[in-house]
Amino acid sequence: MRFFCNCLLRNMFHLFVSHVIETRCTGIAVIHDALQQTSDIDFWLTTIFNNVKNISCPTLFDFKMFPVKSEVFVNVSSLPKGDSEFKGFIFFTTRCQMSDDMELNINHGVPSLRVDFVPCPPPAIPGLIERLPFHHLNENNRYVCSIYAVFKWLEQRICSLSLDNVTQNLLSHNELPFNVSQDFEYCGDMINIRLENDPSQLYGRKLRLSSLEPSPYMSVERDSNGTITGYKGYLFEIIHAIQPLYNYTYQVDFPSKGKYGKELANGSWDGMIGMILDQRADIGVGAFSIIHSRYQVVDFTVGFYQESSSILIPSPIENHQLLACTKPFRLEVWLSLILFVIILPGILWRHFEFNHRCGEKCPQLAKQYFFVLGVLVGQSGQKLSSVGFSPRFLGAVWCLATVVFASAYVGILMSFLRFPKLSPVITKLEQLPASHLKWAVLRGTALDHLFTEATTGVYKTIGEELIKNHRGTLIDVHDDFIKRVIHENYVYIGPKSNLEYALHEDYIQSGICRLSIIKQDFFKVNVAFALPKGSPLKPLLDKKILQMMEAGLGIYWKKMYWPPSKGKCDTFRPLDVGPKSLQLIDLQGTFLILFIGYALAIASFLAERTC
Repeated sequence: MRFFCNCLLRNMFHLFVSHVIETRCTGIAVIHDALQQTSDIDFWLTTIFNNVKNISCPTLFDFKMFPVKSEVFVNVSSLPKGDSEFKGFIFFTTRCQMSDDMELNINHGVPSLRVDFVPCPPPAIPGLIERLPFHHLNENNRYVCSIYAVFKWLEQRICSLSLDNVTQNLLSHNELPFNVSQDFEYCGDMINIRLENDPSQLYGRKLRLSSLEPSPYMSVERDSNGTITGYKGYLFEIIHAIQPLYNYTYQVDFPSKGKYGKELANGSWDGMIGMILDQRADIGVGAFSIIHSRYQVVDFTVGFYQESSSILIPSPIENHQLLACTKPFRLEVWLSLILFVIILPGILWRHFEFNHRCGEKCPQLAKQYFFVLGVLVGQSGQKLSSVGFSPRFLGAVWCLATVVFASAYVGILMSFLRFPKLSPVITKLEQLPASHLKWAVLRGTALDHLFTEATTGVYKTIGEELIKNHRGTLIDVHDDFIKRVIHENYVYIGPKSNLEYALHEDYIQSGICRLSIIKQDFFKVNVAFALPKGSPLKPLLDKKILQMMEAGLGIYWKKMYWPPSKGKCDTFRPLDVGPKSLQLIDLQGTFLILFIGYALAIASFLAERTC
């Protein structure tokens, strides 16, 4: 069996520890009989490894398996040591003699736990090794209680080794003596009592679940033949977390049309809500938005996540480059430059004429304009007259200023052209009706109800188009519609979690950012499971869900199944953010100026010929 390492950062500090302890892994050797291991033992081991992260411990557990593949036990000293020193041993077989051999050969200075899956004689030396009599309890509670006892043993015997002496003394004076066998038996007694008084009758039941597959909330695992092998995702983490406590099983059925549920004209409901009302499902395992129309016909558990809605749009487009030559400077800068170009030549001309009395030798006004414009565009143009110092000094100041203006203009213009600014096609829901875009909404969702039942505002406008099937479309499967968002003038309105997952999956498949999500969030609602009215499961599920959310499991599961919060397509940037080669469309403004100039020159030429 492979190396199991459960070094998860979620392991919590012990409740009584008042200072921070450096996180590290603690090696646990698990020795087992590989010749006679059963599927029940495999299930037991898998459950322990999958749930050990829930132990309150300042250290992380690093399990390593040592299968014994012979009829005679091999001394533990001859087994591989692994990467770390072992702080504890857990060993078990279905043969008592082999367990006895293990018990005599392992290091008795290290905490050790023996699990007896079959009845075995009492130990020759009592108290040498702690024993867990798995076989004592019936099938309804032995798995739950044995896992509880093993976790308790790890907390008491292994976790305490990571604490300093002061904390160990504090705990030893405030805790009752621990006995793994007694805790195991006590757990079984408590379950039997609760079975007799459980109003939900959840223990041992086979639950009928209805569900959909909108990632990241839920996904189906299939083998190479397409056969369903399991379910995972945020929603089924809740189901699986409660399952070991109540030993229930479940089967999952999907609604025929793949909907959450919407009220029909005859008053009945389709989708998952319809399955609940028809008594074909005990729990609707979906991210149900809690809205009034649904609440009238079904119950909901407490909310476990707040979902908002947004819009999936095509990748942002480059700004129009027709007037790119004007973008480096704002309007007030251009107006200031034009004002200087108009006034400065007159100042120079009058300066020559009044101060130097040069008469006919004074430079003409037209030459001053050629000088000012020539310097501004970097072509030097007409030379400035050498008469007088003050005009030449004023001209030199103008030359220096234009160097700054020209350098700034060229640098900013090149950044606009080679690093274009991207803008989303829309930035908020209110812009959608006035745009050229069409939109789609998943049928039978809370958004479907929100838009189609709205009586005022932008919601009504969007809903009317959905009903007419003109610019709006109600769809049954959102995955197929993603392609239309990429290649056609469509946007998709849906829960933001689903949109983020669709954007991330498309980036993984294509390697480029072809989609984006607007920054605006709207229609924030709590999501929960749906239940039949008056379901006895509601109090139990409410309590367990609240406990899990308060413990931070909701945040942990979101990190597991949601795309990274800072993905490559989160901001309006393409995958290739480096400089690009300039194309004809990037310089269209320059060619437009050239065309206008040629047209004016030709018009002037024709006017001169006419005269």
